[in-house]
Amino acid sequence: MRYLHSGVTVRDLERSKRFYGDLLGLKEIDRPDLGFPGAWYAIGDTQLHLMVPPPDRPAGDADPQFTGRVRHLALGALGWDTLVRRLRTEGVPVRDSAPSPGGPRRVFVKDPDGNVVELVDAD
Repeated sequence: MRYLHSGVTVRDLERSKRFYGDLLGLKEIDRPDLGFPGAWYAIGDTQLHLMVPPPDRPAGDADPQFTGRVRHLALGALGWDTLVRRLRTEGVPVRDSAPSPGGPRRVFVKDPDGNVVELVDAD
């Protein structure tokens, strides 16, 4: 078995594409017409799928907690200092987190719909 992709729900696809593509630097890849709006991104050998749900279904994560003890994605980030500085400049709330003993630096951010993303220093 191998890991293929993660999917997150978003309400405003263009705003989310700006976050994942422009701010985080993920590469958008071709997506077949699935009958609903969305976007796919390559992350190494895996993918991230953004999906716009029907209006009667929630998008994102309504949990107000801003910690790693909630459903979240974890991404290894290259160009760590530049990325974190860019996120802060763009007004994205960044919560610093102590690294695990002997582990890399990491922060938690939320995408425009409140999905929590852990960014781990991969430099």
